[in-house]
Amino acid sequence: MEHVKNLAIEYHKKGNNCAETVFKACNEGLNLGLPKSAVRMAAVMGGGIGRSGCACGALTSACLILGALSGREEPQDKPVVDMYSSVHEFYERWIQRFGVACCRILKNPPEGKPVSCAVLMVETADMISDFVREKGLK
Repeated sequence: MEHVKNLAIEYHKKGNNCAETVFKACNEGLNLGLPKSAVRMAAVMGGGIGRSGCACGALTSACLILGALSGREEPQDKPVVDMYSSVHEFYERWIQRFGVACCRILKNPPEGKPVSCAVLMVETADMISDFVREKGLK
């Protein structure tokens, strides 16, 4: 979705990290109305979870968006299988696109070219917004 991609570019230029960029672009672009406290929770995922270089912050933020839309508050609200299905499907699509989920490897792969954080942010925001619409999650 072009609007969400443009928002991601804007948020990145303003100095937001990968996780903040994806979260804010989707929250605004999809009119999710998620609170600022949710943005703060997503913010710490940047740099591959607090700059540890592990799971890509753009990916984890996209999963947080899905959690806000398809997660549960209590175990009786929804079976685990139903809750995990959309996140698992999105994760598999993301892996098909980028190859690995590890921030460190994305930036410094043993073979091939690295993927820039800017590309990861914009593409992930686009992918998750399309996925949300495709699945009717909003």
